[in-house]
Amino acid sequence: MQQYAELSGMKWLSNRYAYPLVALVMLASIGLQVIWLGQLFRAQQVQVKRDLDQAVANAASQSDYLSVAQGHENSENFKNFFLSPDWLQIKQAFTRLRDRQFGGSFTSQIRPDSTIVTIGIHIANDKPRVGHRQIIRTYDEGETLQTITAADKRDLARMDSLVKVECLRAQLDLDTYHVIYDYDSGKPESPAIWKKAQQAAYRSQQYGYNLNFFLHTYQLVAQSINGVVLYRMRYYLGSSLLMLLLTGAAFFFLFRIMRSQRLYTQERLAFTSNMTHELKTPVSVIEAALDAITRYGLARDPVKLNNYIQISQSELQRLNLMIDKVLNLDQLDNGQVLLRRELYDVQQGLASVVSSMQLRQAQTSSVITYQPASEPCFVGGDPVHLINVFYNLIDNALKYGGKNARIIVSCKCSREDIHISFQDNGPGISGIYQERVFERFFRVPENPDVHTVKGSGLGLHYVKQIVEKHGGSVKLQSEAGKGSTFTIILPAYHEV
Repeated sequence: MQQYAELSGMKWLSNRYAYPLVALVMLASIGLQVIWLGQLFRAQQVQVKRDLDQAVANAASQSDYLSVAQGHENSENFKNFFLSPDWLQIKQAFTRLRDRQFGGSFTSQIRPDSTIVTIGIHIANDKPRVGHRQIIRTYDEGETLQTITAADKRDLARMDSLVKVECLRAQLDLDTYHVIYDYDSGKPESPAIWKKAQQAAYRSQQYGYNLNFFLHTYQLVAQSINGVVLYRMRYYLGSSLLMLLLTGAAFFFLFRIMRSQRLYTQERLAFTSNMTHELKTPVSVIEAALDAITRYGLARDPVKLNNYIQISQSELQRLNLMIDKVLNLDQLDNGQVLLRRELYDVQQGLASVVSSMQLRQAQTSSVITYQPASEPCFVGGDPVHLINVFYNLIDNALKYGGKNARIIVSCKCSREDIHISFQDNGPGISGIYQERVFERFFRVPENPDVHTVKGSGLGLHYVKQIVEKHGGSVKLQSEAGKGSTFTIILPAYHEV
């Protein structure tokens, strides 16, 4: 009753609560990971934009300095000022004044002993007229509009190169392009590029990129920044995926264990039922034989008495072997079986087992044929366990072959291996069951047109365990309706 309650309880747990609970936990885990990763993604987007801002600002500051640095490369004070963030802020503030329709003037004089920068801001007292703005430029002596335009193109190329260098330094591997604006009007040089930039994920501020003149401003554009964001999140994404996989794997193995435990419980119940019938059969036969001996006074009939005694001995031997199966199985599972190895001729054991089984089947139509090798086949093994292996395989063949079983036992020897085959004419085993027949408690499901065969599901499991402990292997060749052939391969004995 306890076993049935345990089995029904496990089925109730797994079917009714376990699967929905696992689905809920997995959905909650995925949901939490998605929320966390979403927040992290947005935070990384902000950080990437900040890094891009800093890269463009650094490039603009360096471009400003390089536009006037010729002849003053060794002036530390000159360099520190024009590369400082304070100067960049002043210049950016002056550049942004054009958006407020303020007039302005900017002049610079670079002397051997000092540099003079003059910034003028013209503020109308009344509201300025739309489009009215005065820009005053003062060029150095000898400079013309043509030379300034050529220098502007050179500085623009330098600015673009410096931006790429700063982006690589900040590990911002992005596909970027730039938009150039006319400083006077604030309009883009290329409306098509400007229109494309309006859909971009990132647009920097507009920066001047030289000091002596203001013709254009530079704006960096990145159409998408998701690639860099995901790259920066790679460890977080990997850890989240790994956590979900581990969680899923843990539940998967948990359910496999639960399923195996449920199947084991079912098989154990079937084993208990089968073993009960198996044990009752020889007991009933022995009881009937002893009852007949005492009831009919067979002491006066030696022939019948001897016949009943032989039947009782055979059933006792059968009962003893079934008990040994269970005891040996427990020892195998606990690793307590110690083989008593000795030089042993397997053909001697095969001959004795075949002779005993032939005597047992003398009153049936079963035929057991033994085909020994021409020479002894020695192994270093345990005779007791090997005989039990041979008995189990022949007993299985007799049970499944029925009253007209035809069994061929053969032995072949080579220098390296010994092959022992047990061929029968039974119902055969379908391919889907051939790997499982060696599992503990497993029995091939019977077809409706096949006679009922009692068994414990332990014999073949025991056979495989013992053969593998001897360093050998068991192979099965079978086809439904065409019998089966079990082949034991044992390493041949070699003197050291």
